[in-house]
Amino acid sequence: MKFLLKLIFTFLLVGMPATYAQSTYEPKTVPFHISSRGTAYGVQGEFEGTYRVYESSIEVYVSKGTISVSENCPYQGRRRINYIKFGLWNEEASKWKVENSATPLYKYLIMSPREEHPLCDLHFSLPKASTLDLARRWLVVEIQEEALDLPIENRKIGYAFVNSCPDIFIQQFRF
Repeated sequence: MKFLLKLIFTFLLVGMPATYAQSTYEPKTVPFHISSRGTAYGVQGEFEGTYRVYESSIEVYVSKGTISVSENCPYQGRRRINYIKFGLWNEEASKWKVENSATPLYKYLIMSPREEHPLCDLHFSLPKASTLDLARRWLVVEIQEEALDLPIENRKIGYAFVNSCPDIFIQQFRF
């Protein structure tokens, strides 16, 4: 009986610090600022906030953001912004490819050139495998848009992108 009690006590004593250490680990909060202002995209975005890399996800918090419609675009009509979605761009893909996307934030905004729409306090969760090589990924925002003032047979869904610098996930490990 004493042996059993000693064994239970030993397991509790040895097991508690490991459990406590695992539960208190909190990934580093890394600030980011990404923008497509001044690019050729008709719909542009600017986002700032923080992200945290967990084993199975990247949690993105946008403290402040703006979606705008450029006046320097051949199409000068109204656009409907259907959604914005954070994801990861895969540098190794054979073509432009957004992976590990968060659930889209549906907006259905109707905007004209020179209009801006502010955003704040947004949370996105990007799923990721624990083996994913973040050194080969970039943070990207996909904005789905539709030109509204074209004849119905000419309307198409389009996409604008706001991407981070290529080393956004590498810089968090630098000293």
